[in-house]
Amino acid sequence: MQTRQLVTNSINRLAAAAAFGLTLVFQPMIASADPQVFEASGATPADIQAAVDGFRNFGDFGTNNGVGGTFPHGRREINWDAVPDARSAPNLLPANFFNSNSPRGAVFFTPGTGFQVSANLVNPTQTPVRFGNINRVYPALFSTFSPQRLFTALDSTITENLFFIPGTTQAATVKGFGAVFTDVNADDSTKIEYFDVNGNLLFSWDVLPAPNHRGGLSFLAVAFDTASVFMVRITSGDRILKAPNFDVVVMDDFIYGEPQAL
Repeated sequence: MQTRQLVTNSINRLAAAAAFGLTLVFQPMIASADPQVFEASGATPADIQAAVDGFRNFGDFGTNNGVGGTFPHGRREINWDAVPDARSAPNLLPANFFNSNSPRGAVFFTPGTGFQVSANLVNPTQTPVRFGNINRVYPALFSTFSPQRLFTALDSTITENLFFIPGTTQAATVKGFGAVFTDVNADDSTKIEYFDVNGNLLFSWDVLPAPNHRGGLSFLAVAFDTASVFMVRITSGDRILKAPNFDVVVMDDFIYGEPQAL
């Protein structure tokens, strides 16, 4: 991304964060060693489980889910499955839900029109699962790593994730971030970029496609030896989730290191 675009995007994120009552404090950070990549793809959750567990066990990544504040070690996970019906399809997911409602220190941004979590099989509006509310073919196209819900940005392939001390407005950084994807069909359609607090690109890596399995699962995570990651930018596929567009990618579990205060 060109410098002017990156600066413009940073200003937009600051304005959006201010709307949530969040304060971003920028300080210099340095990554001191080569990052470690965890990746896998396949037809079933079992095909990527070892890579997911490898990243979970990187350093001391015991889970701290559902607890505000921060810890010296551990990880946070978002599997979307506990999101209530009122915040799931056909409704939008608030961008700060996983910092305010369920404190895990993640706030999302997109140049699109918002975010959506797919519906459960049983829901009060009888909304189809796995984004069948957007296109009837999607439930057959997408699969899950942790049933039942999936996550996507709307009207954009870009999701940006900024980190905060869970349940607070204090900006934070993490040692690593990973995500599960479904229906990655091309070598270069999906990627994760990792940025420091100054907007410098620390690392970028393409997500593996699921070979010969339409609707298969892919996992990518990158770990650093220090809490250097202030923001991740996820590109999920090369087309937006919109009928009658079939070559699309959505996301399942997010896993990342315990947010550390700047």
